[in-house]
Amino acid sequence: MIRALAFIAVVSLTACASDSIGPERDLNDPSNSLVFVHIDMADAPTNIDDATLKPQGEEGYWHLVVEDDGLMYQRYLPSGSYQFSRLAGSSFLHGEVLYDFPAYGQNASAIRIQKPGVYFLGSFKYKEIKTGFFEQSKFDIERVDSPTELELLNRLLKEDWVRGSQWEKRIQARITELSKKK
Repeated sequence: MIRALAFIAVVSLTACASDSIGPERDLNDPSNSLVFVHIDMADAPTNIDDATLKPQGEEGYWHLVVEDDGLMYQRYLPSGSYQFSRLAGSSFLHGEVLYDFPAYGQNASAIRIQKPGVYFLGSFKYKEIKTGFFEQSKFDIERVDSPTELELLNRLLKEDWVRGSQWEKRIQARITELSKKK
């Protein structure tokens, strides 16, 4: 009985740790896309511990890797339409806080991936919306100019998982393309 419970716990934890839905995808699968975004949460009640993208018209969610400084990315994304579903964080004073995005219509993070590549959703800043004293808190994310796509790509290039993977060349190619536009 204890072994069965331990097995279930390990399987559950493994499922929670995955950043993809469906069958496991290989990092070097050429059909993968890298999607990344930066959200400045300095004015929010919590930092972000989890972020999810919702595929439009499909079940499930894709979890993003969340860095301490607001950089978030998903490196296994197949073609399709996606948008932010939820950000989540916690703090001693506020407990667990869920930042839900509208489930219908498009929000500022919506993206359609038609061919594999490197996609930048943008840089955003958390903005609290004033409400009445007894009303539930509301928020918005507004687009900001910094950090830029080029700055974030250079940071991603330094990540351990990038070295020796398909992403190293693909990120370098995108950096070269953006550098020519300067």
